[in-house]
Amino acid sequence: MSIPTERFEELSLGSMPPTTRLQSRMRQVEDSSSSSESDIELDFEVDDDGVLMVSPSNLKYSLESLDEETRDNVTKAIEVPSQFVLRGCQAGDQRCFFLITEPVEYTIRTGTEQSGYGVPSCTCEGGERGESPCRHILWLFDQITSHVLGVQEDPFIMTEHGYSTELGNPYDAISDFHLDMLADSLHCDVVGQSADPNPRRVRETREILASLNEVPVDEYRPDLFNNPRKGRRAVKRGDLEQTIFRMLLRNDDFFQYFLSSMRADELARNRFRSLQHRADAALAGLRQYSDGSALQAVARPKDVKWCAAHLSAVARQIYAVIHTTDRPLETWELRAAARASVHILGEIVANHNRDVGPVDLPKDERNLYHRLIGSGGNQDDATDFFVVDILDSIPPEVLGPWIDDLAAIEDKIAEQGAPAPYTARLGSLVSHLRSRWAPAGTAGGSKRAGQGQERRAKRMK
Repeated sequence: MSIPTERFEELSLGSMPPTTRLQSRMRQVEDSSSSSESDIELDFEVDDDGVLMVSPSNLKYSLESLDEETRDNVTKAIEVPSQFVLRGCQAGDQRCFFLITEPVEYTIRTGTEQSGYGVPSCTCEGGERGESPCRHILWLFDQITSHVLGVQEDPFIMTEHGYSTELGNPYDAISDFHLDMLADSLHCDVVGQSADPNPRRVRETREILASLNEVPVDEYRPDLFNNPRKGRRAVKRGDLEQTIFRMLLRNDDFFQYFLSSMRADELARNRFRSLQHRADAALAGLRQYSDGSALQAVARPKDVKWCAAHLSAVARQIYAVIHTTDRPLETWELRAAARASVHILGEIVANHNRDVGPVDLPKDERNLYHRLIGSGGNQDDATDFFVVDILDSIPPEVLGPWIDDLAAIEDKIAEQGAPAPYTARLGSLVSHLRSRWAPAGTAGGSKRAGQGQERRAKRMK
């Protein structure tokens, strides 16, 4: 059995670049047995005709609506490979700031028309000369679009300002999403927050280190993570793991390098797990809203409508990844999609069939379960078969371990009420699973499914 820190040797600190490098699509993975297509970091590419661009987030953008000068600016802006780190973000008066390093720091501003930043601007030389869009704006709004809108079959339409038409006004999209939620998705901090370690960074750091050590996440170094501290100094003599832990919390470049070096099937890089975390964060925001009347009076509250929009977007993105990928998903990916989907559906059914917020609001704006499942409506442009359509897309041999969880969800929905088509489709799914899947040797499929990647192989004594 390897010693606890053996896999750290795979990360060559001597050759570590100052920032995360987005590698070319044409770069071949040397060890195809331990990597997959999704392990390769991507950069911007434009086709030979100059009308279709593929981004680092693997989103497609149509440049056809741009004039020749703007199209040339886009092509020129992406000639230099991206080497960016997003340092942080901050909300201002009707505008937002994003701090990007390359390793020189630049600030991108976007806001309302009244703020003077209705068109995003950058402090780089090209931005100051009015050459729009620059590569920093293209990169940042590609990252934002990948989280706010996710993948879609048709290319996004690029505007002359460097973001997609579908995103709408960037400031409004960011404000509706909520900056703290976006910062978590982008792996950066909101400037001015507590000096204590960001809970999201702590969680991701634990997932990284646990994965490298092949230890269950919830069992890895409780002495570090039960009460996480950055420490007065990064170096902890006699404890390499704690030293790396402190460096990952303190240094954005170091953290991004580790994150980009993880395999796609590791917890910290698992896109379905990230979407599950986004759903959990939205539900946590709704709980905070329900507990404090002051939070119900803000301009954009984290209310039922807001939470439902996030959960609907998460469900759409999971569904889209399954159905629009250029390659068949691997079993671990389908398993992660199943885990996230069952978790989200179970949380809503078990804990959110209750009214929150002002009593004069319609029920669809006070009850999350009723809005997404119970009413059978389509208020958030989501499918009428919320999450169930995702589960129907997953093979029985992958979804089977969650049969007990789904049966319990089915019983709870029957008790609480839902439209007949919804209950019929869920019932058909559960019946189909029971007829097609049988656990091998032991009972308790849901327990094993819940362990999965999160549990990992235990370290041998």
